[in-house]
Order: sequence, then C-alpha cells, then structure tokens
Amino acid sequence: MDRKNELLEELIKEIKSKEEFYAIKDQLFKRGIETLLNAEMTLHLGYPKNQKATERRANSRNGTTPKVVKTSEGEVLVDIPRDRSGDFDPITVPKHSRMSQQLEEVIMQLYAKGMSTHDISDHMYQVYGIQYTASAISTITNQLLEDISQWQNRPLESLYPVIWLDAIRYKVKQDSRIVNKAILVVIGLKMDGKKEVLGLWVYETESSAFWLEVLSELKARGVQDVLIVSSDNLKGLTEAIKAAFPNAVTQICIVHQIRNSLKHVSYKDRKALLMDLKRIYQAPGEQAAREALDHFKSMWNSKYGYAVKSWESNWENLTHFLNFPPEVRKIIYTTNVIESFNSMLRKFTRNKKQFPNNDSVLKSVWLAVQQISRKWTMQMKDWGLIINQLTILFPERVKQIQFFN
Repeated sequence: MDRKNELLEELIKEIKSKEEFYAIKDQLFKRGIETLLNAEMTLHLGYPKNQKATERRANSRNGTTPKVVKTSEGEVLVDIPRDRSGDFDPITVPKHSRMSQQLEEVIMQLYAKGMSTHDISDHMYQVYGIQYTASAISTITNQLLEDISQWQNRPLESLYPVIWLDAIRYKVKQDSRIVNKAILVVIGLKMDGKKEVLGLWVYETESSAFWLEVLSELKARGVQDVLIVSSDNLKGLTEAIKAAFPNAVTQICIVHQIRNSLKHVSYKDRKALLMDLKRIYQAPGEQAAREALDHFKSMWNSKYGYAVKSWESNWENLTHFLNFPPEVRKIIYTTNVIESFNSMLRKFTRNKKQFPNNDSVLKSVWLAVQQISRKWTMQMKDWGLIINQLTILFPERVKQIQFFN
C-alpha cells in the first residue's frame, strides 16, 4: 500500500460522524484549491513562496482575498492569493467565475431593485466579505444583455386578442446631460387568457413614428393579427396602429381622456363635469352615449369647449368598447393593465434616480419584468366567457389562427 492510501486510511479512522466527514471534506477541498492557487502564483511570479523578489522580478505576493467557491455540495470560502501588480488571473478559480453563481444571482437581484454598482459592491463586502469592484459588477450584469437580446427577438404568437400600449419614463445620462427617455412597453393577452410582456424599447421620446417601428417589429416576430388595441390618446398613435394592424379595433383609454378633460377645469366645476362624463362612458350603448355627449356639450361647451371638442373628435375610438359585452369592456376601456404594470416597475426601480446609459436602464427594467411576470400564472377573470364572445364577434379571424396553429 502506497503512502497516499496509508494517509487516507488514517484519515478515515478519525471520522466518527457524518458531520465530521463533511467538515473534513470541506477542509480538504479548501486546502487543495489553495495549494493549486499558490502553485499558479509561483508559476506567475517565477519564484517560490518565501523567496525574496529580485529587482528584475519586482512583482511579489500581496496577501489573499477571500472568495466563495460554489461546489455541488454547497459553498466553501477559499483564500485567493494576490500579487502587487494586480495582474494575477488564476485558472483554478477564474476572476468573476460562474462558480460563485449564487452570489452573482444576488447581484442581479440587487441590480433589479435599482441599486447602483457602487452600492452593490459595498453590500457584497459587508454581507459576504467578498470585494467586487463596481466595474466587476457591471461585467456581471452585462451578461444580461445577451439574455435581453434573445428575449426581445423571440417569436411571438400569431394572434393576440388584446394588446395594451404605454410608455414609462426614466432619467438617463446622455452626452453629459440627463435625458428623460421613454421605454415603450407592450403587454399582450394570449389566447390562453394569460398576459405576456411582448417587448421593451428605449427611445428618446414617445411618438407615433416610434410606435409604428415597435408594432412593425411585432409583425416581424410573428404577430399576424390583433383584435383590439388599448392605448392612450397620443397624437398619431391610432393611425400608426392602423398602419401595422389595419383590422384592429383601436380603443382610446377613457381614464386618459377624462384626465385630459379635467386639465383646466376649475375645482368647483369638477364634480358636476365628472358626473356628466360618467353618463357617457357608463352608457349601455353608443346611442345612449351619444345622447349623454349632447347633454355634456349643452352644459359645458361655452366654458370648456376644448374638452367637448376632444370628445367629439375622438368619439369613434373612445366608444368602440360600447360595442362589446360587459366582460370585454372591462379589460379594454382603459389601459389599467399596463399602468398597473408600470407602477410595479417603478417600485422595483425607485432607488435609481437616474441611469448612466440605455443598457443600464434596460437591464434594470428587464430584470423587474422577469420578477413581475413570474406571478402571471392565472387566466384573465371570466376568460372562458370572454374568448367565446370574441370568437362570435371575430369568427373568421379567430378560427383562421386556430386552424393554422
């Protein structure tokens, strides 16, 4: 029996319990990894430990840095040797290695909460005793960009019964100034009754031209048809929707319309004016809504003519929802679905007052999207009834998609 086996036998005799076995195993792993690392350092420097560096070999050992190494059985804290020049890059435990994947996932979660790279660096050192520089954290989070690209270009379903459009704004640094940029967000309601974020697009501002680019990209990713599109009343947006999906019903958000109507209304008139508007959007049908609009005009045209004009000029796209059963009306007459989603995005990113670039804001928002959408496991309320109603209202378009799928 050779010397190695003899030592192994002696070691086994000392193990009295499962706890002692795992403790010794971890110690052996730690010593083995550190021995390999010290051997790498000797090779890197060109002389063994405890031998002084000569003038021609000015670089030397400079202590160690603790690092958690993830194994199949758990985590072990090892001491990584350092050199004074800082260019030692070990092979056994590479810098920013995926071996500490669990810690990198922690970093991703903190980044999703809007923490800066410097704050994350401080947190990781205080909690885990591991020093990540801000640049190292940026390197780790940059791994997300490939995931985001794949997600952003994934194929989509052929038909979405409903999609909601809206924008959320963030302050982003650009050319030494802070710009209030818009992230255009699209949420789709799938044929199984579940919601899905179809994509995120960062633009200088929100415009109908940019929305047309977004909708055209959805078509390129496989969307052949959309039954109903719910959006705010951005100038030119309805035309952009029709250019991409000519057969889509375009519903302007009633809540946005009411907000716009109240912009310059005096406080003493608000309650009465709101009551008259309520008669319009709570009407049982379009004829009753038209009569309510006539009453609204007779009451307020002389004082708030701009509000009356806005309802008249957008009437068709404001009242499409009245042609649907109550269950469908509830999900299309406002953009509450996407506004609620944007509110949750703000909670995830509220710690971040501004972002250094487009990639930074996209990474943070995308991480938040992943966490929020994990909870979207339930169908829309009354979905069985709603899909039957939509199949009756749009028989050829729904059946055609179902046939090809």
